[in-house]
Amino acid sequence: MSVPVAAPTPADVFYVVQSSGLLGQREHDVTSLLYETHAQANTELTRLKAANPGGDYDIWKSSTYIEPPLWLYCVVLADGTVVPTASERQRADH
Repeated sequence: MSVPVAAPTPADVFYVVQSSGLLGQREHDVTSLLYETHAQANTELTRLKAANPGGDYDIWKSSTYIEPPLWLYCVVLADGTVVPTASERQRADH
């Protein structure tokens, strides 16, 4: 019997954030999943800007040195595979 192997999670990810837009405030919210490539995040940025033209969106990059990399959000790999968070994997195992 074979055990499915979880896809490796990248150490660097890209994601879209939305700024509150208030002058003098540094308030940002993550508005997308995490992506393995900048191109994937750019596609999501384009979609969000089209859906909400007045929104203040940007792409951010984050890196981790934790081995294996663990993220608080799901990560979409370049091939479209979605890597769930560690807590989602634990729930699925029970």
